[in-house]
Amino acid sequence: MKQGFKVSDTERDVNTASFNDRYAYEQTKALRLIKNDMEYALMRGSLASGQTNVARLLRGVKASLSLITAQSGVSMTEAMLNDYLQLVWDNTATQVNAVYCPMYMKRKISGFTAGSTKNINAADKRLINSVDVYEADAASLVKLFAHRYVSITGTDTNYGVVGLDEDKFRTAYLRKPKVVESAKVGDWTGGNIITELTLENLHYNAGFWSDAHL
Repeated sequence: MKQGFKVSDTERDVNTASFNDRYAYEQTKALRLIKNDMEYALMRGSLASGQTNVARLLRGVKASLSLITAQSGVSMTEAMLNDYLQLVWDNTATQVNAVYCPMYMKRKISGFTAGSTKNINAADKRLINSVDVYEADAASLVKLFAHRYVSITGTDTNYGVVGLDEDKFRTAYLRKPKVVESAKVGDWTGGNIITELTLENLHYNAGFWSDAHL
């Protein structure tokens, strides 16, 4: 992966109010952009290798999982989420400890009651409707994360949910992100943030992917 940045030498000499050096500012922006690209690839990447006319691509989390269900527009329920957690428990010697989903599904899961009733002090004048940790029979202390790239509007059918044992997934670097400055060939200074990485999956059943929920 590569993300470039470039700044004119005039801009570097201008005394700005918001930052000391435009070059350092653009380098920081490039780091944020490549981090975003890495996150997208690690979630959604499709493997491509050994082809002379196709750039190398890593296989992301969704394509690495074997426990996949397609619900065809079925509304997500608490019972279904528990079934997915049990699916991993039944097929491996591990359990899900993190669930990733788009904000729509995160809000839906936050509405699950887990058989309990919320009691709120009216004098507090706050209404809290957020769940960040879910506990079930087949998985304890499951962290819930809203993730932009599990489902994408215009690309995916409805909404997906991905659950993982995060201990079984790692980012494996061939080259960790580093700044490589471009040769000085004009009245500008620039460079590229470069990294080579892939997803390391220690067990193909150490998670689930449920797709096409309403």
